[in-house]
Amino acid sequence: MLVGLSGFSIIIGLAILVGTIIYAYGKVLAPTSPDTEGKLAPYACGEPIPPKKVRLNVENFFIYAVYFMIFDVLGFVLATTVGRPVNMLLPLFYGGVSLISIVILTAMWRQ
Repeated sequence: MLVGLSGFSIIIGLAILVGTIIYAYGKVLAPTSPDTEGKLAPYACGEPIPPKKVRLNVENFFIYAVYFMIFDVLGFVLATTVGRPVNMLLPLFYGGVSLISIVILTAMWRQ
């Protein structure tokens, strides 16, 4: 048991070491330029845009994120239970709950 754990810790240590070396080597080789006024200025089609005009509709994004989570978890449940036909009650139950939640979300979203 200790052999497997020590091998894992050696691999993790080597991965961290190699990652640190690559990061340090890239930082040395990367070109640097001074921060000028033009580099730090906001730009959008040549016109400065005041922050009041930029509006994001977070509510629509949230709805799509919830739909994605529902289907993602449903896909995971279905993918992990296909090999065991004994546990078919779980995906059927979760699929029904997912369908009900999607109907409720769609009804709330259309209001």
